[in-house]
Parts: sequence; C-alpha cells; structure tokens
Amino acid sequence: MGPDPSTDLELARERVMAATRELDGATVRDLLLDALLVSGVDATVTRVIMPVLKEVGDAWESGRLGVVHEHFVSSAFRGVLGELRLPVQGTQARTVVLACPPRELHDLPLELFGAMLHARWWRVVSLGANSPMTAIGEATRFLSADAVVLAGVRRSAFEARLPSLARLGRSLPVFIAGEGAKALPEPPHGVTVLPDDLEAAAGVVDAAVPARDRAEEPAARAHDDSEPAIG
Repeated sequence: MGPDPSTDLELARERVMAATRELDGATVRDLLLDALLVSGVDATVTRVIMPVLKEVGDAWESGRLGVVHEHFVSSAFRGVLGELRLPVQGTQARTVVLACPPRELHDLPLELFGAMLHARWWRVVSLGANSPMTAIGEATRFLSADAVVLAGVRRSAFEARLPSLARLGRSLPVFIAGEGAKALPEPPHGVTVLPDDLEAAAGVVDAAVPARDRAEEPAARAHDDSEPAIG
C-alpha cells in the first residue's frame, strides 16, 4: 500500500507553517512546489495553502504571530503562484477576469482560485484588489472574456453595484464570491454566487463555459456589450 496523500498534505501544511514562523521563504517555496507536483493544484490550495493562511491569521489575532508573518506568507504564496502561471495557448483556452470590487483589498484567495482555474486550462487575467467596475468592464471587452469572477467580504461591495453587475451579466457569465456575495438577498440575473468550497466553485465556473473554438465570438460579444459597466 502506498503513502496516504492526505497524510503527505498534512505534513506539508505543518512544515509550511513552521517555515512561515521562521520567515524561511526558500523552504516555503520548495514545500509548496513539491506538494503541487505530487498532489496537484486543487489539493495543495485547499489542504495546505488556505489552512496556513487561516492559521497565520488566527495566530496574528491572538498575538502569537506578528503582522510581518501575514505579509511574509502572502508574498511567499504569490511568488509560487507566479511560477505556476505559464501562458495558456490555443483556441480552446477560455479567458476569465478576476477582480475585487472597489474598497475590497484582500485578493490573495481570489489569486489562489485563479490558480485552480488555470489548472483547468483557463487563461487567467487578474486585476487585483480595489478594481473599479469601469476597469473590469473594459477588461472583459478588450479580452473578449468568457467569464468574470469578483470577490469581496463586504455586502456593500456588491449591493452598491448591482446595475453594473447586471450589465456585465448580460454579456458574459458573472460569478461573485466571498462573504459579501453570500449576504446579498438575491443576485442580479446572469450573476451566480459561488460556493465557499473552492473546488466546487472552480467546477461551477468551469462547467459554465465549456472549452470550444471561440474564433467567431469576439465580434458578437462586442455587439452585446455595447453598454459599459460603471460603478
């Protein structure tokens, strides 16, 4: 009988956390790359990276770790994500725009979600935190994007921009995530609230836009998206 993958991931999580306490970036990188190679993106994100982020956050709140550890682990994880993000080529590749709405500053979970979509053969274009709705709309049109995913912790981040979300939803699938999205009484038509489970959420986005030849789509989408999103 071979080794239990869950045990390997638990050990990786413990070692990444230990390296984080020591601010040992090289070890964090090596451990994550090993986990990614052996267990894949989904398992590494959900069983190693996200638990470490939560543990660091909890330790900071209790005073057991400092703000330096939060900044360190965020930077270390982003560095590994950058190494993974090789260009996705071919007409079958789909494009997704990721962004956090205005005044939403925590984009690392969204970047991790982007890595999971990238592993599903999506071209991921991230606008990062605090992105104006005008920029999000412009990016989707310029890229002839197949989908957009917005994440935020505040309900007002979405509630104040329902008209913009509705306009985007008329031209491409729009997905919203995070505590702010879940707090909405009802999303606009064409807008889907993603589940908390990242693997399930990636499956929802992936199933919404099957891989296909998109050669004839940009002109049609440009026509449908004539009204810009604002907010």
